[in-house]
Amino acid sequence: MSDVRAAAPSELDTVVGVLVAAFQDDPVSRWVFPDAERRRATAHPAFFRAIAEAAFAAGFVDVTTDHSAAILWLPGGDDGDDTPIAGLDAGEHGRLATLLGMMAEREPPGPLWHAQFIGVLPARQCRGVGARLLRHGLARADAEGVPTYLEASSPDSVRLYRRLGFGDHGPAFAPPGGPPMRPMRRPVTDEYSAPSKARRKP
Repeated sequence: MSDVRAAAPSELDTVVGVLVAAFQDDPVSRWVFPDAERRRATAHPAFFRAIAEAAFAAGFVDVTTDHSAAILWLPGGDDGDDTPIAGLDAGEHGRLATLLGMMAEREPPGPLWHAQFIGVLPARQCRGVGARLLRHGLARADAEGVPTYLEASSPDSVRLYRRLGFGDHGPAFAPPGGPPMRPMRRPVTDEYSAPSKARRKP
């Protein structure tokens, strides 16, 4: 039996907590939110709450049953709430707007599911948890006949996504002074059996 399921809206705080911890040392997060303490205590909680609320409203939020990992799926063209996020300072807002703009420019056209954030608690990383989380969503997208897309922010994540059927969607890109990100797209396949009936299409 899979240890991945759809999250309930009542689990919003848990999902946010997982993502805050998982991305604390992520290279892209360090560029957008350079102060480590602000990132942990203020910026990440505000940012991930806004994106998770958008995913609950318009996409999918999946978690592992032990709450060690979470993933946010949004329909193509939706990067979450693009209004100013309370709790971020001007510099953080500016860097975030730059990054989201670059991401939007590279996203493929047409209906798709965008895996915006895939977070695994540090103590559970490198154990295949993220792969199981992704497969669950990929099966759902395949059942709908909709391709998937994401951005890889490390060599390890690139290798994982290639194993799951993603290929390069154009060259890597980087914000000014920031780390590279690799856009990757996966076409519809019948590789994974579908989970329960999907709730909506993008």
